[in-house]
Amino acid sequence: MIGSGFEYVVKVQPLKGAGQDRAAVFERDGGVLIALADGAGGTSNGAVAAQAIIDTAEMLRNADAEWSIVLRQLDGDSLRLDGGQSTAVVLAVTEHGVRGASVGDSGAWLIRNGDIDDLTHAQHAKPLVGAGATPVSTATGPLGAGTLLVASDGLFRYAKIADIGKIASGPDLAAAAEQLIELVRIQPAGNVPDDVAIVLCRVLVV
Repeated sequence: MIGSGFEYVVKVQPLKGAGQDRAAVFERDGGVLIALADGAGGTSNGAVAAQAIIDTAEMLRNADAEWSIVLRQLDGDSLRLDGGQSTAVVLAVTEHGVRGASVGDSGAWLIRNGDIDDLTHAQHAKPLVGAGATPVSTATGPLGAGTLLVASDGLFRYAKIADIGKIASGPDLAAAAEQLIELVRIQPAGNVPDDVAIVLCRVLVV
């Protein structure tokens, strides 16, 4: 997809059924808003909590939101979360840079010239949204010629860092997303070991 000066692709591969990972990109004035959430499988209504994060991002897509505060407020909204818990990564991407917040073990990497900058390295793995989360803000400069990868632990836990970085940097974002999913498939059955959600984003070059 192309919008607001960026190209992007969203790929979600559930382990079974609809799964509990959710991801979306919302076009906004001057850029895009990326939201990804991985509902906790060990609790009830993880998918509900993950969807609540995506819905909140959509509702505030054009707001100049402080996402650490937004996620903290959502953490206390038991009605919307319905008892569920989820990781969260929400990032506003513009020509000026990337700004947002995260919590859990989903992550965001800026991959550029073979180097990987983990934008979410300082986040807290637990507690998740819905369990007393402490979201951590993140910010960095413009993407430049780099690729922004946002993904759930279904990718990061089961694939090698070097392989992820190489594939995500490929010229075709849609093909790269498919290849990242293939990295974690278990052969010969071809199943994924966990739900996988992936968003790839880069500056549109005309």
